[in-house]
Amino acid sequence: MAFDSHLDHLLLHYFKGLPLKSPIFYNAPVGIRFEMGGDICEAAARAEKVKSRALVLFNAINRYEDFIYFVLFMDSWDEHPVTLFEKDVYKTFNDYISGFPISEVSKQEQEYRYKGLNDAGDIVTVRYYARMKLQNLNVSPLLEAIANRSLGLEPIIDGDIYIINETNKTIFHLYDDRGLDIIAEKVEVLRGIYEQYNDWILDYDRKIVDELFTL
Repeated sequence: MAFDSHLDHLLLHYFKGLPLKSPIFYNAPVGIRFEMGGDICEAAARAEKVKSRALVLFNAINRYEDFIYFVLFMDSWDEHPVTLFEKDVYKTFNDYISGFPISEVSKQEQEYRYKGLNDAGDIVTVRYYARMKLQNLNVSPLLEAIANRSLGLEPIIDGDIYIINETNKTIFHLYDDRGLDIIAEKVEVLRGIYEQYNDWILDYDRKIVDELFTL
């Protein structure tokens, strides 16, 4: 399904139509993949490390007055209809965005983002999003809930979440407790965190990242 929203124009113009799906790092021309949980196994300690690193990196590239899009994807199929999860989706927006009317949340259905040859045709992806100032986003508890969800801790949050900064043209995606992708329109936007938090870069992808910043 083709969209025609300000968000889609933003993605098309500044990110060459980059699809919002994992692994976004490998599909973006400019980005860094950071390691989050590392070798920590104990759930609570691992979640705290993930949240701490993610919050530091988030604050390093975003400013209080920036305009952002909060984007959440959910998948739906016959046995998992939208009516089953939509109430929780709107609760997520209500819980993690302050002073923002739920009526301003946009909802659009699209083809299943990870569709393969053997996938049933009834699977679709539903995109929910809202534009706001960063000051409205409850960042710390949001990152905690994302970090928790694969570790058996509470609170958790469902959905695939992207925070797109319209002001500085970056995309922030904490995909789970293992890693975080930060994408940008321009290399220079990320140079500061590349230099300051270089030892957090995922070693597996370090060569790709280093080459980007030494061109």
